[in-house]
Amino acid sequence: MTAVQFAFLAGLTVVSAAIVAFTALVLLSARRIDGGPHLLAVLRARLGRSPYDLAEGNRWAFYVHRITGFAVFAFLALHLLDVGLYALSPALFDEVHALYSTPLMRVFECGLLFALLFHALNGLRLLVIDLADVGARAAGRLLDGVGVLTFAGTAAGSAVILWPVFAP
Repeated sequence: MTAVQFAFLAGLTVVSAAIVAFTALVLLSARRIDGGPHLLAVLRARLGRSPYDLAEGNRWAFYVHRITGFAVFAFLALHLLDVGLYALSPALFDEVHALYSTPLMRVFECGLLFALLFHALNGLRLLVIDLADVGARAAGRLLDGVGVLTFAGTAAGSAVILWPVFAP
């Protein structure tokens, strides 16, 4: 591993640590402000849900939206730095971008794909809620749709991203 690749991986480690720290901060503030994270309430059956349970899903969507927004911003900043290496030296750029074909970086790309899909789809859901003034039940159904599309898109995209790792 060259010094440039090591520096890039160190930057990726710092970005990953910042995302983990931000996630911990969001979850700790959830515990302090909202009385604690109620993880199992979101997993209850969809039929016959109380308004509290509907609000619980939207609350967690808000937290995940904040976390994925920060993650996308952090990785975008790192990506701009590594693309900017081309202005310094194309060989340096190629050296850093050789890391993107490693299995660990492909797993990070799958995580980035999840963050991008959820943040974009949930942002569209929030626009629909604000502009169309839908009720709590419709907002819950839209959140279900965001979840299904996010996980389906992440699964399909991850299969493509990870294919070279598992291909014979």
